[in-house]
Amino acid sequence: MATATFEASTLPHLCDVLMAAAHADDLLDGREVEAVKKLLGGLLKDGDTLPDDLVERIATFDPKAFDLEGSCRALGELTREHKRAVLEMLSALSESDDGIDLAEDEFLRKVADALGATPEELAGLTVEIEIAPRRPAPPPLPKK
Repeated sequence: MATATFEASTLPHLCDVLMAAAHADDLLDGREVEAVKKLLGGLLKDGDTLPDDLVERIATFDPKAFDLEGSCRALGELTREHKRAVLEMLSALSESDDGIDLAEDEFLRKVADALGATPEELAGLTVEIEIAPRRPAPPPLPKK
């Protein structure tokens, strides 16, 4: 996972993006909430203890009130490394409930767009579905 240092003032907005991702499939799993705490904790000097304001923000997060564009703007001008780190956190979060949902993948792509991420910054983090061409039906069996 890419490592990047985030300003303390951006952590509430990053928390919102992560919580919105946890809600993206309309099924909030306790493992996802724990993953959000762990991901945010990994950005802090004392990663074992999240500040009370972040714990409260997680507990009271309302996905209906979430503003993707506003939260991404509030993260500020992110470097390539910061964008990749955010996208990797979202990818890790989507795997935390032992299943990757297409709604979570779509959310990851929306965040990438909102952050102005390049295809290279998104590479390897999304689900790619290939649809095989349909084979023609075999000819009928000969009559006996």
